[in-house]
Amino acid sequence: MYPRHRLDALADGIYGVAMTLLVLEIRVPDGVDFTTDSQVTALLVSLIPKFWPYALSFAVLAGRWRGMILGRTSHAPVGARYVNWSLVHLFLVTMMPFSTLMIGRFGSRAPAIWLYTVNLVGLSLTAWLAARAAPSAEREEVGDNFIGLAVLLVAAAVVVAFSVLDTAWATLGFLLTALTPAVERRFGRKAQAATHA
Repeated sequence: MYPRHRLDALADGIYGVAMTLLVLEIRVPDGVDFTTDSQVTALLVSLIPKFWPYALSFAVLAGRWRGMILGRTSHAPVGARYVNWSLVHLFLVTMMPFSTLMIGRFGSRAPAIWLYTVNLVGLSLTAWLAARAAPSAEREEVGDNFIGLAVLLVAAAVVVAFSVLDTAWATLGFLLTALTPAVERRFGRKAQAATHA
């Protein structure tokens, strides 16, 4: 058994660093000397395409971290399986700045979109697997969250399909994940009714 508080401290640190590194891709070119307000405005407008991947990645990491916090109902020791899946998950968290950089610079190229999509799916899948390896009392209290994973997989499939057709709008497919709460309410009630029947 492993002390959970040590893993939680590591996770908080990794999430904090990864979320901070995301913004480094949004930068003003070196050696630029602006003499007018319109030049500064033009620069800010030119940075908008880099802001979308940053905002999306920050929201994803914030959501994952929040889910991790909500899933912690105790500080009881955890087993090796939980620790191993958590470490794989944290590895993928550290990859987010790289995949965000790729999609920020090469968002019109399908391989950059695929890399980013694989990173997001990996994050969700490893978080789900770690949650399934959590102590049983915690699993019962927090729930399965398979619906959230399924919605992300559908969104990822939409993103990949659109990236083959037209990369310009492909990553907007991730906005489908905003439907997760509604889908959970709809299908979660059905699952609860079937369980209690």
